[in-house]
Amino acid sequence: MDITGRLLNIAATVLIYLLSVQFLNYFSLKKLGRFPGAADYPFVSVLVPARNEERNIEKCIQSLLAQDYPDYELLVLDDESEDQTWPLLSRLAEGKADFHLLKGKPLPEGWVGKCWACHQLAEKARGEYLLFVDADTVHQPSMLRSVIDAAHYYRADLISGLPQEKVETLSELLTVPLITWGIFAALPLPLAFAHPSPVLSITIGQLLLFKREAYDRIGGHQAVKDHVCEDMALGRLMKARGFRWRLVDAGAVTGCRMYTGLRDAVNGLSKTIYGALNFRIGVVFLFSLLLGLMFCLPPWVLLKSLAVPLPRALVRQAVTTTALAFLSWAIAGLRFRMPLSTAIHYPLISVLAIFIFLRSAYQTVTGKAHWKGRLLARRKLSW
Repeated sequence: MDITGRLLNIAATVLIYLLSVQFLNYFSLKKLGRFPGAADYPFVSVLVPARNEERNIEKCIQSLLAQDYPDYELLVLDDESEDQTWPLLSRLAEGKADFHLLKGKPLPEGWVGKCWACHQLAEKARGEYLLFVDADTVHQPSMLRSVIDAAHYYRADLISGLPQEKVETLSELLTVPLITWGIFAALPLPLAFAHPSPVLSITIGQLLLFKREAYDRIGGHQAVKDHVCEDMALGRLMKARGFRWRLVDAGAVTGCRMYTGLRDAVNGLSKTIYGALNFRIGVVFLFSLLLGLMFCLPPWVLLKSLAVPLPRALVRQAVTTTALAFLSWAIAGLRFRMPLSTAIHYPLISVLAIFIFLRSAYQTVTGKAHWKGRLLARRKLSW
């Protein structure tokens, strides 16, 4: 068997494993809104860091003010925005006693902007639980109640919720589904929930509920102040300190449109991907290689067979592997309410993902990574 056939065999084997993980996760990833009601509902601080969010902030804040939860406060911090975020927030805060609007202090050296904003919010919060949400999220009135229900059900110190990631343009279709597919296929949740290893965790910063006591004991955002992917770092730290973490599907109560254009999406993912992989260049290369083997090589072999006669056995291998890949993306799309066309575009999504992985590592190592007008900290090359 030639090298192409061996590579296709490897790709098919990995895909079968990933499909088994997806099958487990399909039933293990519980949906918010389906947990039993809590016996009591503690006081919660909802915390929103915002920088240059004039496009999103009004819908986010209005949805948070409309929560049907009995006892909560809303704190929003404007992190030195350069657009109309502050005027919009000032208007929204008028006459609302439980809406506290904060003006962010200048960014200290050694801090990532979002970590600094979240740290300032946590210092002012009074809740027994702290719920951090991103400014580009929109929530159903039942969101806060349902996430507390999940925390009580799991007796969790940290609940991380995956919103419905909205996709409205081709640019978003070619970038955003990588996140949901990766979360769904990469980590078997039953193992991650049972095993104490910090590596076995996925934490989504768009919806992040901490028990205040646990948050303080790990040092809060100050403990990860220079980490561009602070959500993943906080989740790993929680598990390392023996606290209980759970991931839930928040799609029924929270939606998010992360990006609106290709440049925005590539820059946003480039900012975080390397950090999500714990700044390990070897992991970047491994994941890039696997994406190429599973999702780029089989379609390429099929296209080549249309122009050049290839052995039938090789073509059959490519057909089988392509079908497995399509099934994997279709299942993830169905579970997370992505367009069906996601499963058709997966080779293009994968090519772009490889580019983003390598770009993220390059920009971070060379100190060229930036986001929302701020240059991010340079990281040393680490395998």
